[in-house]
Amino acid sequence: MLVHSRKQRGFRTLITQEKLQKILSRLKSQEGVRGVVVTNMEGLPLSSDLDPDTTENVAAIITSLVGKALDAVRELREGSLSFLTLDTTKGQINIAPDVSEGVILVVLKNNE
Repeated sequence: MLVHSRKQRGFRTLITQEKLQKILSRLKSQEGVRGVVVTNMEGLPLSSDLDPDTTENVAAIITSLVGKALDAVRELREGSLSFLTLDTTKGQINIAPDVSEGVILVVLKNNE
């Protein structure tokens, strides 16, 4: 199953579900990571290691936040949005939107 594509030097390559799962496994194995979610820009979860309800909640809320952040960056003429970090009392939420590919990577981390 092909999951998403990425442009490299003018060519389009496809990432398989297996390769995506390996990337997500590496992220999840890092110390303090408690969850990884990949969602599309519309909030539809594509992959997650969290329970279904939490995954849908994270995808919906983060997608909305990324939309607002993209609007703010555009209105302030600050270029393009590449990464967001939210520091919380429980840890961090790292968000990497890729607008050109239409996906958002979310990594939930505990405080160390």
